[in-house]
Amino acid sequence: MRLGLAAAVCAGLLGCGGGDGPKSGEPSGGAPSEAGAAAEAGEAGGPRGGNGSGGTSAGTSGAGATPSTGGDDSFEPTYGRFGEEPENTFTLPGGKPEIYYPDLVASFPEVDFTTLDRLYVPAGEYKTILLGKLPERTPERPLVITNRGGQVRVGGQAANYVMSLGGGTNWILTGRYDPTSKTGDAEFRGHAEGAYAHSQGSYGFLIDDAFSKEGLTGLSIGGKASDFELDCLEVARAEFAGIVAKTDNDGAATMKNVKVHDLYIHDTGSEGVYFGSTQMQPQHAFENLQIYDNRFLRTGTEAIQIGQQGDGLSVHHNVFGPGAVRWRSAFQQYQDGNVQYGQRYGSGSFDHNIVVGTGDLFVEFFPTVVDGDPRAAEDKVSFADNYFSDTSSGGVYTHAKDTGVTIEFLRNVFRGFNFDYDTVYPDANAPVQVFGVGSNSPNPHVLRGNTADATFPFILYKFPSVIESDNTLAEVQAVQFRDFMLPELDEDVRKLEWWTATATLSPDNRAVTYEAGAVVVHQGVLYRALADNSGKAPDQNANTWEKLPDPADDVRLMAGSPHQGLGVRWPPATP
Repeated sequence: MRLGLAAAVCAGLLGCGGGDGPKSGEPSGGAPSEAGAAAEAGEAGGPRGGNGSGGTSAGTSGAGATPSTGGDDSFEPTYGRFGEEPENTFTLPGGKPEIYYPDLVASFPEVDFTTLDRLYVPAGEYKTILLGKLPERTPERPLVITNRGGQVRVGGQAANYVMSLGGGTNWILTGRYDPTSKTGDAEFRGHAEGAYAHSQGSYGFLIDDAFSKEGLTGLSIGGKASDFELDCLEVARAEFAGIVAKTDNDGAATMKNVKVHDLYIHDTGSEGVYFGSTQMQPQHAFENLQIYDNRFLRTGTEAIQIGQQGDGLSVHHNVFGPGAVRWRSAFQQYQDGNVQYGQRYGSGSFDHNIVVGTGDLFVEFFPTVVDGDPRAAEDKVSFADNYFSDTSSGGVYTHAKDTGVTIEFLRNVFRGFNFDYDTVYPDANAPVQVFGVGSNSPNPHVLRGNTADATFPFILYKFPSVIESDNTLAEVQAVQFRDFMLPELDEDVRKLEWWTATATLSPDNRAVTYEAGAVVVHQGVLYRALADNSGKAPDQNANTWEKLPDPADDVRLMAGSPHQGLGVRWPPATP
């Protein structure tokens, strides 16, 4: 945990979280929330469809971003996503270095927030943005919060928080250009109309903290927020997480019906998204959280950490990774997975995702027992039809805490087992199975039709709770992205690491030596080593490190790639 950093952050920007060790009980507690005038917030839920920068964020306009080759990009945008032209609008005052409204509704008594259709944030560069105590609205008439007059850019000025939204229900934060619904801006369309490649800096909302201060999250949501949507945003170079959503220490503040889609989160120091508290109970649950068609790329620790999950979770058609690029120097031991999932009650699904790059595990699953939760015999968590590739150690581990949930892994594929975990943890042993189940776990496990390209069995240690069949060892072909990073990295994303002078998580704090040709990410920029070196920061040693162009980050699959139908969909799903 980042204890001691909390006081520097706004109350909506909450600590870190994560599991304990990879084989020991439950998640450890998160950092305490901070005092201050901020609010916290939550999430929303989304449609299902058919199968379907490097961090400099150099202000490329959406109109100038380039659709990549490798597939059919013909697409006629569907406008009117948020309804017809709005009746009632209000633009926040501009011309200030920050936007600060801890109680938005009280700050503007002349505005009828019960009928307001658009809340416009004027274009500009801001140190921080805080919109607290957002209004309670209905699903039939949500409040749409969007940029106006160009791009809203926030962060990079070592503030106490970057962007924080709190409270309210049935609101939408979107940077999507839509001339019918009057949202966004024509010059900042992001990837929504096909311009995935080199889309850094092209979004209506750009939350980019440029690693200006340790411990900061890009977007924080809390204050009992619920029933909201995040759409078409870019979050980059936050030293902690891209997005944190939770209201700490309030077991009644259930976040329901949250949709998170079409986000581009990249080059974070820790998690891509971090939903759900890891502190001691009471903490609130999530219900009907939907996460789809997102890119969470080059995250320091997990690409996605979702805890306190109740019924209705759906995570599908995303690209996660590379995760754990900071595995040698993360803030805490074992914060080096890709997907971390804590489930309390109800059912959930994780399907049609591409998960690339992890330190210890692709997936770590935590059944979480909380007194009073409405658990039922039919509760089921299903991981189906996903692609997992490139790990420094193992595959999947499910902890043994008894919630009665049935855990399914169906038709997933696994590849890229290249053990080097002992270069940080000398006592680590090479994996002996792809799938590990917590000792004598009472939760039923159904493992069927999975394929692993590995030299060890899919599962070795079986308990009475495990039913497995048709799991095979066979070659698994790699996905072929249209235009991701570099050819050698796309082949094995574990070749990319966060630059560090020393492996701070190794017991001897050993120096890290980079061989000529090694590729690192430093301050959100890719560099290639020109010679063997140690302790030479890439941005300060041009004779030792070659600065590389920003990665394209078009992680749609090429036409003809294996595993079609996985990852972000194109053309996009019908809203």
